[in-house]
Amino acid sequence: MKRILSIAALISLLASCTGGGKKVLVMTSGKAEINGSTITLQPGTTHTEMTLIPDGDSITVVTPSETKGFSVKENGYYLLNLKKDTIAGAYQLVGTNNEQKISQEILRARIDSLYQLMLGVNVSEKSRNYNLPPFTIAKITQNTDAQIIGPYVKLPASFDPSVKHEVYKFYTTKEIMEILVKSSKMTQ
Repeated sequence: MKRILSIAALISLLASCTGGGKKVLVMTSGKAEINGSTITLQPGTTHTEMTLIPDGDSITVVTPSETKGFSVKENGYYLLNLKKDTIAGAYQLVGTNNEQKISQEILRARIDSLYQLMLGVNVSEKSRNYNLPPFTIAKITQNTDAQIIGPYVKLPASFDPSVKHEVYKFYTTKEIMEILVKSSKMTQ
């Protein structure tokens, strides 16, 4: 019996070391307080990010006007958008010394792809791109050790280029529009 318990403990330890379990990155407009799996939201304009490790299969969000539940039944890393704005983002290829030159044609294709992402077109978990309207949740990856980088923050330059990293970068709709305008000028 002790041997079975030891094996179960070892399996549990290995699962926790490889990014198992559940983790939720919460992005809000305003202040938020976490108590267990309940988030109490105080609306405002400040961008806030907090990490929540749910103690069950759901999260409850309490606002001054309503209480809403979100399901987190599967293991993985989730993003909960409690902002007033839609956020959109995708997997970023970072590491493994990935250097490439971008032609005008590739730049135009990337501009079109970013525009479609902002509109929520061709979004899928398989493609690892996401469009989250206000008060929605999405499972981003199975790996709870991945990095999700929110709006208003640039990708860190400190990544080891010889190692592949699992990174997802998200932007607000306003930020995406600014990127589209700047990038479009480069194609003329």
